[in-house]
Amino acid sequence: MDTQTSEMSVEAPVLEKLIQTRGVFLDHLLVGQVTPGEILKNSAGHSEVTYWEELLCAVINPDAGRLMAVVDIHQPDGYSGALRRHGSIEYVRFFIDWGRGEGYQSVSLTHFRVSDPPSGAEEDGIPIRQTVSVRFDGNRYWGCVLDGIQPKIRVVLSWNQVPEINPAFAPLFGNVVESRIRVKSEEEMKLLFGQAVGDGGESSGSRFGQAKYIPGAVSLPEIKRF
Repeated sequence: MDTQTSEMSVEAPVLEKLIQTRGVFLDHLLVGQVTPGEILKNSAGHSEVTYWEELLCAVINPDAGRLMAVVDIHQPDGYSGALRRHGSIEYVRFFIDWGRGEGYQSVSLTHFRVSDPPSGAEEDGIPIRQTVSVRFDGNRYWGCVLDGIQPKIRVVLSWNQVPEINPAFAPLFGNVVESRIRVKSEEEMKLLFGQAVGDGGESSGSRFGQAKYIPGAVSLPEIKRF
């Protein structure tokens, strides 16, 4: 079994640039004036920025026929910009490599909505975890295992931009995880990655998920956010 996550550490001036880019990204996507590709040109050359949201882990639950992942929401704001009533969307696309030479194939796309708290509301309980899951062919998985092949999954988290079907897609805001971890139940996943995990299905959608936890501090400089 293996799991890989991408991390990024940036200096404060670069992060400030990314904060500005994120605000422009959101505002212009909402009004449909600028394409994501155009905004990427102003991202200071970075991708897989995990200051706001981060894919922590991905697992395979073949008995339930589910691929599952856990997303961490790191910040109390930065999810809806000036247009707070709209919020924004965290997209999660799942791929699987069955190990038979075909490479990664897209399985499904799911999402959940996030937003900044209303003006004057408390911003406690951050960070927050949210689980997402999609269906897949568990029987085919076990067939591969019986043949001595361990399938591998690739999961892409992308804020406010639908991840491409191309498995090489790298999000600007979000990250990518590859994993062969297998669990027997969602309860086992919670034991592995923390009990306080939001219950998200294929179209989960509360503000930040259903539960919260307090991990170690995010390893990025504390600066004023938009």
